Amino acid sequence: MIETLYHILFSFCLIYLALLTFFYLMRAIIGPGFFDRILGINNISTLVILIISILSVVQQESYIVDVALIYAMLGFVTIVIVCKAYLRSHHKQKDHDFENLKQGSEDDD
Repeated sequence: MIETLYHILFSFCLIYLALLTFFYLMRAIIGPGFFDRILGINNISTLVILIISILSVVQQESYIVDVALIYAMLGFVTIVIVCKAYLRSHHKQKDHDFENLKQGSEDDD
């Protein structure tokens, strides 16, 4: 009896998390800014980790939690690398704009 209730609870949790993942995917696609997209992808990664963990409990297999941990590490490293690349390109753009502004003011003199 209790196992059946747990199975139903886990099924509803998995369906709910799948719906949330879909909505975050839509947010990542539609998002107006870069950081909205990054947050959407980061939330998707977190929800997938939760889904994998719940599946490990349902299937009673502990090795699946290791997969979730590896996925968490890969997701974190990916977000850090993407943000660092974005900041590097943003700083280059600001430096380029500053040089153009500086050259424009020297031409006025």
